[in-house]
Amino acid sequence: MRVIRNINNNVALCLDGNGNEVVAFGKGIGFKKPPYDIELNQIQRTYWGIDKINLSMINSISPELLEISDEIVNFARMKLENPVSSNIVFTLADHIGFAIERQRKNMVVRLPIVQDIKCLFGTEMEIGRYALKLLKIKLKIFFDDDEVAYIALHIINAEAMGQDKRKETKQDEVIIQEIVEQIEHDFQIEVNKEGFSYSRFVSHMYYLLRRGKKNQFLQSEDSQLYRTTIDSYPDTYSCVLKIKEYLKQTMQWDMTEEESFYLMLHINRLCDREDCYQ
Repeated sequence: MRVIRNINNNVALCLDGNGNEVVAFGKGIGFKKPPYDIELNQIQRTYWGIDKINLSMINSISPELLEISDEIVNFARMKLENPVSSNIVFTLADHIGFAIERQRKNMVVRLPIVQDIKCLFGTEMEIGRYALKLLKIKLKIFFDDDEVAYIALHIINAEAMGQDKRKETKQDEVIIQEIVEQIEHDFQIEVNKEGFSYSRFVSHMYYLLRRGKKNQFLQSEDSQLYRTTIDSYPDTYSCVLKIKEYLKQTMQWDMTEEESFYLMLHINRLCDREDCYQ
């Protein structure tokens, strides 16, 4: 296995014998300056088939969260019968980072389908509880039970991705591009397509489109946080309304308030000045 890029001391981007990119985890494999070869017995876990948008996230995710996510995914693979997408190690690490950020800002987001997830996805909830226990031990961070369900949802999505082998179509790509152009127009910016915020936004949009196609939108009975966010970010809300109308015309479905709320958060993150050209 040949290391072509170090992610951190224990994670590296490699090429296998067939020239395929693979993300490898192993103690100390990222110490040297690449390129260099490593023995297979130095590698603890590998992830093939990582999407390019997720590869671009790597340097923006803390090494600690990446390794915790890897532990959670490894536990999930031991517990689940269905395969899970390799991309989950990155999207889950990003989600946990965002959850920590929300907690620090006292942004409490309730998930109204917690009971449904508990009843229908017992194993995934067990994985979520394991994740929270790990975060408590390693980072001294405490989440409530709703976060168990959020992590379970990520695992459920990863199972679907693992089975479907990513069924995003050309139509999805066109839709996302149209939405990004709407955001650029409304905020008079040029989004950096190589930036982490763009990769994260595209990932969120793929999941949103998948939920829409299956009519499995996130729902919430508590609209107070949504209303507060609208008052705080009227320009973002105006942009979301245009996107909502575009999706209604294109996909023939309406986004819920909960989905609109999350889209507002992701647009705000996308428009971070570090990842945009004014």
